[in-house]
Amino acid sequence: MEFEMNEEARTIRVYNLRADTREFIGEGDAYIPPFTGLPADCTSIAPPKTTKGKVAVFSDESQSWSLVEDHRGETVYSTETGESFLILELGPLPDLFTKKTPAGEFQKWNGKAWVKDVEAEQSAMHEAAISTKASLLARASEQISLFQDAIDLGMATEKESILLTEWKKYRVLLSRVEITGDEIIWPEEPDNVA
Repeated sequence: MEFEMNEEARTIRVYNLRADTREFIGEGDAYIPPFTGLPADCTSIAPPKTTKGKVAVFSDESQSWSLVEDHRGETVYSTETGESFLILELGPLPDLFTKKTPAGEFQKWNGKAWVKDVEAEQSAMHEAAISTKASLLARASEQISLFQDAIDLGMATEKESILLTEWKKYRVLLSRVEITGDEIIWPEEPDNVA
């Protein structure tokens, strides 16, 4: 029943609403002085019974209740990126999101479930191998440069001369490593310890 002003003071049952979402948050009795309206953020219309995952939301415009999905506090995953998001607002799950958790890295959504993305995994492994090779080559070049400086300045020990040759061989072997296939065999790094 909709509220109507009255010339007499009265106490009526009101249903309190959250100011921002207009969802039902509780009920109580309100004293209504003569010729005044309802307190802010409440209605005299009783909300419907709710079910799990839904809340009653009041429309001031239509003066009626509706049941709205409530996923707040739930973690969902983008079906495009697998990235997780926390739901903070009322309403149905956004498009392109699922509650299903990806089973690890390199997963893609097939429309119903997460499946292993073999292509993405292979691509990531390939990129990691390229990065490893570049890093190992840079380390080898740094070692060769130090030993070469010692030789160029006539300051090299016999051990440093041997190590220069070993590091140069290592760098050549590294440069020949092909970044293909699943298993890459890296050459063993020279031991600088005498």
